[in-house]
Amino acid sequence: MNVAIVGPLGSGKTALFHALTGGRGSDGVGMVDVPDERLDRLAGAVRPKRVVPAQVRVADAPPGSRAQRIASAREADVVIKVVRGFGPDPDPVSDLEGIELDLVVTDLATIERRVELVGREVRAGKKQGAAELAVLERAKAHLDEGRGLSSLSLDAEEAAHLRSLFPVSAKPSVVIANVGEDRLPDGGELAERVRALAAEHHWTALAVDAQLEAELRELPPGEAADMRQAYGLGGSSLDAVARAVWEAGGLMTFFTAGEPEVRAWPCDSEAAAPVAAGVIHSDFEKHFIRAEVTSVDDLVTAGSMDALRAAGRLRIEGRDYRVHDGDVVLFRVGR
Repeated sequence: MNVAIVGPLGSGKTALFHALTGGRGSDGVGMVDVPDERLDRLAGAVRPKRVVPAQVRVADAPPGSRAQRIASAREADVVIKVVRGFGPDPDPVSDLEGIELDLVVTDLATIERRVELVGREVRAGKKQGAAELAVLERAKAHLDEGRGLSSLSLDAEEAAHLRSLFPVSAKPSVVIANVGEDRLPDGGELAERVRALAAEHHWTALAVDAQLEAELRELPPGEAADMRQAYGLGGSSLDAVARAVWEAGGLMTFFTAGEPEVRAWPCDSEAAAPVAAGVIHSDFEKHFIRAEVTSVDDLVTAGSMDALRAAGRLRIEGRDYRVHDGDVVLFRVGR
């Protein structure tokens, strides 16, 4: 999954990028681990040589032209919108409204061009364009009111008419109110206003002190935990951001677990077993035979897939099986 971090100058979006990637990013792009306590439990039971969490690819949108920022958002599956809640006279709600307006204006121009084209075709007698035109005109009216497409209610068929236009204001989003230490742990009244605006768009909003989190990453885990407790933080804000992005992207997690490696894999919700196998390797989808499936709890109790198999407690599933969040799977494939 690709994630873009956008925000106005001075919002601290680059500080958040460096905190999330632990300084491992290169040229504004880095990978971020998605924490999952189920992976830790599996690793504790199986004791593998290697533990591999699921990851998302995060890009810090260039601070240059508006066109570059929009291009970064367009390429992303999820957008992190960073607004300033620290320093003199912060106005994070205005920051968020400015980000949204940029996206709305971009989509409005795209939709207007498409309305003109499809409208000509319909007037010329191309009846199959009528349904698309109706959706486009609804989208245009919504954008004309200054509202992004994420708040426009569309069914699956209607949404399909817009998908090829890659609308940026329809992207799933996570809003970060980047606050100072004095507003921790919840961000205070400023962050509450941001949460209220985000809720109107069905976005998750979090209060984070990006600079503090970057500093805490440099400390031993015990010291970092003590510092977070001193600020009233229940855990890592960066972990909360990664989990929120994962959920916003509509992904689920399945696991593979053996002595060599315990690993979390991303997958679209309710994917068929061969499709999930293809996440591991494209050949696995083509040569899928069956899946051996269990739960995290059952594997933790048994200690290994072999122990479950010997006890006859592995479910055997075929091509029609829909992989569920939290499944532990061993795929059997041919050649």
